[in-house]
Amino acid sequence: MKKNIIVYYSRKGSNKFLAEQAAATLQCEIVPLKPRLNLLFFLLLSSATKISLGNRSIKTDFKDFESIILCGPIWMGQFVSPLYDFVKKYKNDIQHLDFITCCGSTDTAKNERFGYATVFPKIREILGDKCGKCEAFPIELIVPEEKRNDDQAMMNARLSASNFTGEIKKRFDNFFEA
Repeated sequence: MKKNIIVYYSRKGSNKFLAEQAAATLQCEIVPLKPRLNLLFFLLLSSATKISLGNRSIKTDFKDFESIILCGPIWMGQFVSPLYDFVKKYKNDIQHLDFITCCGSTDTAKNERFGYATVFPKIREILGDKCGKCEAFPIELIVPEEKRNDDQAMMNARLSASNFTGEIKKRFDNFFEA
């Protein structure tokens, strides 16, 4: 049995970068999720309503892995449909799953209606004991402090090799050391 695999969905690239860093750290396979209908409006609608649009088929047997690290965004406090659809479809094949996200929610607002911490219990509810750690890597950690109240600056920020430093890198390293 193989140890780890990274499964990710990324719309704008930050979660792809995060997933690639995780795969490099763990020296493991990485698999992208590709929604059948990859249009933002429909993804937002299906995420809010939990009406599945499904993902394109994946040729990986997830029963062969001890642990899956699922990586993807959180939109408006929702476990986005490509991630939700993956977990629902492969729930019986998953031995253990950890969830990581690069998201727009801030640490100070994490428990508010649209905060990232509201999603973690939803994942645990679906997976029960199979769900391990959940960790957020808020995009605010790469935005200069004076621009964190600038909605446009926050929306345009993307995680990359040049800004994967400081607090966000420290949080990443702590997650994978544990």
